[in-house]
Amino acid sequence: MKMIPLTMTELRFPASGYRLRNADENDGPFIMECMRENLLLSVPENEAKHSELWMNDILSITAIAMQGELMRSEMYILTAGDHVNGMIKDAGILWMGRSRDQFTCEDTGYLLGVFVKEELRGKGIGRALMECAEEWCLKNGLLSMTLNVGSPNADAKKIYDHLGFAERSTVMKKRLSFRE
Repeated sequence: MKMIPLTMTELRFPASGYRLRNADENDGPFIMECMRENLLLSVPENEAKHSELWMNDILSITAIAMQGELMRSEMYILTAGDHVNGMIKDAGILWMGRSRDQFTCEDTGYLLGVFVKEELRGKGIGRALMECAEEWCLKNGLLSMTLNVGSPNADAKKIYDHLGFAERSTVMKKRLSFRE
């Protein structure tokens, strides 16, 4: 199914002066900053403490995923400010893709990334981005949306619960060591 390019800038956000625009090649540093912070919020503290061991690898994979056709994804930048006079700043991201449900194999929208800068949180902007994500799915003929959220990210889990997402599976991890 061919994806419909969307103009998300017409959506209303809870605070005036917010818009979504398609990401472009100049947005790489901001996107990587957002993804880095998202990752740190999503892993246990002991893993975050050692992020220098894995962060660059994950961000490299993210950069490759953004450039290719992987999951036929689309990236949007949330901007804030006076859009008429050009006094705007980047405020967040929305990264959507297409996947297959791991249990039913149905096509599903996949939230690859959502992020709101810390100073703008608590104003309903994350919820508005999630509404945009749902709209993206529906306009692309997708009747469900899937996402992953790290166990430590209680704020995001609370929003997702409130929006009707339900836990479906649990990923578990155990650190292994060699036995003598």
